[in-house]
Amino acid sequence: MFSPQRLLTTSARERCIACLRGLPEFVFEDVSPKKKASVLVPMCVINNEVHLLYTMRSTNLSSHAGQVSFPGGKMDKDEDEIETALRETEEEIGVPPEAVEVWSTMSSVQGRDKNMLITPVVGLIKNFENQTLIPNVYEVEEIFTVPMSALCDRRNHAHLEFEKTILPVFLYEKHKIWGITGFITNFFLQCFLPTESYQCDFLRKKFEIHELLPSKL
Repeated sequence: MFSPQRLLTTSARERCIACLRGLPEFVFEDVSPKKKASVLVPMCVINNEVHLLYTMRSTNLSSHAGQVSFPGGKMDKDEDEIETALRETEEEIGVPPEAVEVWSTMSSVQGRDKNMLITPVVGLIKNFENQTLIPNVYEVEEIFTVPMSALCDRRNHAHLEFEKTILPVFLYEKHKIWGITGFITNFFLQCFLPTESYQCDFLRKKFEIHELLPSKL
């Protein structure tokens, strides 16, 4: 069901891209972000199943330490969203830009402090080999992948209520994928997977934010 032969065909890619481009902007009308950032939403194939790749941020970082994220960071001057995502991915996990087949950008998402506008870039890491990844020890504590089957398993779904908004939480082994990363993951899956494959149930379990914040998950 979650094989590359089904999910990574030309027609599946075209359907996904069309859906991604139809997403609304996720911004607050009352605040204009002053900074821009970009992240890569990296697909890869392991044991004939499509996975998403995540990093756990170093516990030594000044912001979002120990939290799960996609590779990415702030945009440099004269860069576009795709260039930023690819540069940051190489810096953080050692995957060069030429190893990524870029599909599309997603609609921008405003950060929790409302001052950062984050643009996700969807791409496939070609000929993925886990052992060739090179984590930047100053920024990345761990690199891990999550199979589509686990992301679609409703037993792994939960939520956080933040400012009266229900935000998705995905559970996988010791990790909790939440915040902007969980939000992006949910909307990507809605566009990437057939409707019958992704039937979420985030209301089944609730987390408080203090349960998600510890750096060691």
